[in-house]
Amino acid sequence: MRLERISDNKIKFSISVEELEQKGLFEQDQWKDSLMWHDLFEDMLDEVQGKFGIEAQMEITVEIESFDDEEICMILTLELDDEDYSDVEGNLELFHPIMEKDLLFHFHDLDEIIDVLNRLRHTEKFESGTLEISFFHYEARYYLLFENIPRSQHFMIESVVLEYGTLSNQTKYMLKEYGQTIILKHTMEKMTKYFPS
Repeated sequence: MRLERISDNKIKFSISVEELEQKGLFEQDQWKDSLMWHDLFEDMLDEVQGKFGIEAQMEITVEIESFDDEEICMILTLELDDEDYSDVEGNLELFHPIMEKDLLFHFHDLDEIIDVLNRLRHTEKFESGTLEISFFHYEARYYLLFENIPRSQHFMIESVVLEYGTLSNQTKYMLKEYGQTIILKHTMEKMTKYFPS
């Protein structure tokens, strides 16, 4: 079982089919046994607590990202309100002092890019600060890369952008190397100037 933090409140789990078989989840109709899945999720939450110091005392959603012959990848999302977020953020800093300061999202069309940038620009709590936003195109998808996100803005930005796009599994290094750069670093200023809401 491998863990990877993909944002402040999202943890990606990669679990091999072999591990699942060892837990008996693929024996006859055992995969339908909700108690066995419950035990698996308990193990996953123990891993989260051990690695990141987060106790599961809040609502959690689980989505299957991919499932092939070798492994299953799942995303655990901690549903946090503002108060809970402050508490968890403090715990994360204790166990993971270098917090993720970049976010990469993909979008299906240009309108989503325009809408989300205008929405952010008019969000009362939004402050650009050190934030840099770059705009890319790669394999029929549009990407927004948020870099140097102020710590106080991270959760808010992610929450707003996820209404329009999807967190990407690509890395910013691959995108900068192989993607087509449309606007580097000054995307919000340029896009909202030419495409105001």
